[in-house]
Amino acid sequence: MYHRGSTKAFRIKKWEGTSSLKTLYKAYYTTTRRLKPPSELQRREFAFQLFESESYVRHISFDSFEALREYLTSNAPKHAYYSIALYQLPDAKSMEEKGWLGSELLIDIDVDHLSGCEELKVNAGIVDDRCLIEGFKAALRVKRMLERDLDINSWIYFSGSRGFHIVGSCEYCLTLGREERAEIASYIAGVGLKLEYLIPARTRRGAPLTPSTEDPGWRGYLGEALRERGVSDVLDVDEGYLSVLIEELRVPVDMQVTRDPSRLARIIGSINGKSSLLVLEVEDDFRPSISLSPFRGSVTVKAKTSLEDVTLLGSRIGFKSGETLELEAPHALLLASKDLVTPISGEIWIE
Repeated sequence: MYHRGSTKAFRIKKWEGTSSLKTLYKAYYTTTRRLKPPSELQRREFAFQLFESESYVRHISFDSFEALREYLTSNAPKHAYYSIALYQLPDAKSMEEKGWLGSELLIDIDVDHLSGCEELKVNAGIVDDRCLIEGFKAALRVKRMLERDLDINSWIYFSGSRGFHIVGSCEYCLTLGREERAEIASYIAGVGLKLEYLIPARTRRGAPLTPSTEDPGWRGYLGEALRERGVSDVLDVDEGYLSVLIEELRVPVDMQVTRDPSRLARIIGSINGKSSLLVLEVEDDFRPSISLSPFRGSVTVKAKTSLEDVTLLGSRIGFKSGETLELEAPHALLLASKDLVTPISGEIWIE
């Protein structure tokens, strides 16, 4: 099951649910070059959820990237994680024994929390491509805030399902405690931010000046947004307009994820078992497409429930319960992972 036309391609005769997914994941981990291990791998705790259990296998460490790859190949987990924390003894069973050495910063954005992008309630989370694009724009804002305002180097990765993670790393942020991390999350989300903090009150002389794009912090971000919308140097707009704009700029990050220095992050290049899509690092551009999946092929599926039209991986898809339809493998496996369809026939291979 490696290349198109290979005798090892996975030909669907009877779909065995999680067993079939595990077979596909195993083939991927056997051949992939997409895996990107975290820095200081030997200092990290690793955790996995296997297909055979709802619980997590934790307190695992690896001496090398090859050892990690061998574990993924042998076990083909449903989910694969590493700790943002560095430890003296990462495989110790208790946090006290591990010997904490510091933690990177983790910011989590779930796109269904963005305005207008509420999750579709169809058995499991289905998110339209448009919302993923909006989520990436929000992730870019977070990255810029971390780098411009806090001098924290950061990178963005697609979680493989319905959101984005931003990982920040710097010398001083390794030692930040829970409260300091919570303050960073609150700053990004604009918690407690009020218009009067950014714009002086209108006086008899008229409207104040529009904030400069060079102004620090949130005032500068507001200035950028206003100028992008054609507002001149004189801020001749009402407070309601400004309040709405500030709400649009807020990023609803998961506060609990950021404040916790012992959180786990997904391994880049691994497969997210909720969608059968890849966990991928992204930089300047993000467009949902079948490139987010390592699988290719054509699959006939039978719908287990109805789905209103939604754009998934660049294609418009919708169906009625009981309907039989032909899908590309990335779409079929995404929907099968969420138990919305059952594959009936077809052939799947690794890109």
